[in-house]
Amino acid sequence: MELKTFRKGIVAALVVLAAMMPAQTAAYSFKEGGIYYNVDGTQATVTYNSSSGNSYSGSVAIPETVTHGANTYRVTAIDNHAFSHSSGLTDVTIPNTIVSIGNHAFVSCTSLSNIVIPNSVQTLGRCAFHGCSALESAVIGNNVKIIDEYAFQYCYNLTKVVLGSSVDSLAIKAFFDCYKLVDVTCLATTPPGMYASYSFDDAVYHGATLSVLGSAMEAYQQHKYWKNFHRIKSLTLAEQLTLDKALITLHGGESQQLTAKVLPADASHSLKWSSEDENVATVNAEGLVSAIGSGQTVITATTTDGSNLSATCLVRVLSNGVQDNNVLTLPATFTVEKGKSYILPIGMTNKNAITAVQCDINLPEGIELAADDNGYLIDMADNRASASHGLYARLVAPRVVRVVISSPQSEVFTGNNGDLMLLHLDVNGEMEDGDYNVTLTNVILADAAGVTYFAPDVATIVTVKSYATGDANGDGTVNVGDYVAVANYILQMNPEPFIFSAADVDENGIIDVGDLVGVANIVLGDFVTPSAAPHHDDGTVTLTGESANNGEQQVVVTLNLDNEVDLTALQMNLALPEGLTLAQASLSSRAMHHSLAVNEQNDGKVRLLASSVANDLVTGHEGALLTLVLEGTASADAAVTISDVVLAEADMTTHAVNPFSISVGNSAVKEVNSDVRIYALGTDIIVETPVDTTVELIAPNGMVRVFKAKAGINTYPAERGICIVRAAGSVAKISVM
Repeated sequence: MELKTFRKGIVAALVVLAAMMPAQTAAYSFKEGGIYYNVDGTQATVTYNSSSGNSYSGSVAIPETVTHGANTYRVTAIDNHAFSHSSGLTDVTIPNTIVSIGNHAFVSCTSLSNIVIPNSVQTLGRCAFHGCSALESAVIGNNVKIIDEYAFQYCYNLTKVVLGSSVDSLAIKAFFDCYKLVDVTCLATTPPGMYASYSFDDAVYHGATLSVLGSAMEAYQQHKYWKNFHRIKSLTLAEQLTLDKALITLHGGESQQLTAKVLPADASHSLKWSSEDENVATVNAEGLVSAIGSGQTVITATTTDGSNLSATCLVRVLSNGVQDNNVLTLPATFTVEKGKSYILPIGMTNKNAITAVQCDINLPEGIELAADDNGYLIDMADNRASASHGLYARLVAPRVVRVVISSPQSEVFTGNNGDLMLLHLDVNGEMEDGDYNVTLTNVILADAAGVTYFAPDVATIVTVKSYATGDANGDGTVNVGDYVAVANYILQMNPEPFIFSAADVDENGIIDVGDLVGVANIVLGDFVTPSAAPHHDDGTVTLTGESANNGEQQVVVTLNLDNEVDLTALQMNLALPEGLTLAQASLSSRAMHHSLAVNEQNDGKVRLLASSVANDLVTGHEGALLTLVLEGTASADAAVTISDVVLAEADMTTHAVNPFSISVGNSAVKEVNSDVRIYALGTDIIVETPVDTTVELIAPNGMVRVFKAKAGINTYPAERGICIVRAAGSVAKISVM
């Protein structure tokens, strides 16, 4: 008997130790609303940040579904260790879609004050709430069958617990060391099994009141272990819960009382109140709702007697008058050339999930909203609107077009910032030069619940001018400033102002090095009239690359240009593999009169632009043109991709080169002689020799080590950097990445 007791103590100690240990590293698929998720098919599991196990704090409301990108997932589980050691977690709302709560899920959440486990939960893992020292009440839903080992051990302040109707087993020390338990309710009609009497402390058996259904009183009073409770009483469960309001509309700073009604009258009236979004409205323990910020949320009241009844109220919070959290936007200025067509973007910045928008577009005389047989030409931005959104536009007054975008399914627009729609505008060729206003008025946005947000009017100043070809910056002359503007546009440096139609010198609808050459020609007084300058992909120009390791985590990439025609300018995009950055880029002597500009693009690629303001030609027709120095550590199969290559002749004729890749990994084998091979593999140096030999390894810091190498493959750990290896009378210089 003493040996058995000793073994129990050892097991308990090991379990307690495991419960207090930090969670193991776990990857997560994405993060939404401050919660980490893993996904499997259409289902999501709540998990934690891979860098630590204490990922959460404050009040956390787990949603029933979560949308990430284009996909919506049903949230069905709380992972092992998901909230473990989140000492700042004060409250968590578990939705009725969760079916399992993993082992150690909330271990040592030392600020968590109460927990309601809904009826959907079937599995409650071992040590699930172990060490939640501030926990005062726990309600366990009606589908949990087993309260697993140590589930609530060391919840020192736990005073009330409700066990659902399906509980049939309490494992060892499920509620051990919960000395303050005074109210235990068990809704199972058949008393659950226990691990001897170790599910509760003796102090609980003596001091707590056990409440059970009247029909089960005798069974509990006669049970071998449950009869240890000195006080057992009959319980009346709540059968109905209602709120006096289904909808509350508040303005900022207002409060309103919600009143709950519980039937039958002698059932427990103890409730838990929660808000789905406390940034919109909060609710206190008595049901008083207070407005915090504009939007909508759901207030939920839940019974805590084990009946797990709930009732909800939708709360809308409106700002007083016009608000600025949900607005439409226009560019501050918009410069156009008379007689041309343009696309004017209308953006939307929204804090709330918006499903519908309306506004009136006010146009000045001379600027028309383009139309065809199907109506006005207004495009919805693909990345904001859903497939179910439709756009409707009609003339409601002279030069005023009303636009409405809505979804029959009340689908929301994607994201919180960006273009919403694109207006096709025609500028009359007879307009006077000057500034004109395009204004959006009567702007109203609505969410899926019908809450409306009245946004302020917004306007853009449309500057109408006549521009000479090449006047890219719109200052009335063509000079080196326009050359710089076009170069900056190619580099995606967003020059302002920028007159696209004037910069499109070769009139092909694209701004590239062909137009840059055209502006240079105009500045030089040698303008070549475009006939939509030709564009070739005929192989008369080829670009190839090679790489070499330069030591100290550097790779040198050389780009070689073979050109049957004379070229003056070049642009390209550079996509670098993970782990490498561009440290230096330089032109060879073939382009000694050219300048090289480098800029990172919005998509993470690097754009390079080589040009000459005097349209000097690249010397010769073959050989190295560009050298790139890359720094960092890359995988053995890493490669640099060269794409979007455009080269221009002095007459604006352009040539394209197909995308290609250049290997920059550290996997090359060093052939020392016909018998011995030396190469790097990860952080090791490999020596392959057909006979026994001596290997001398000189580390980057100069330290020399000598090894005996056996015939075959020999592996030696090495420091990162350039190592010198001598073997079989030969020397190899190896870069260890």
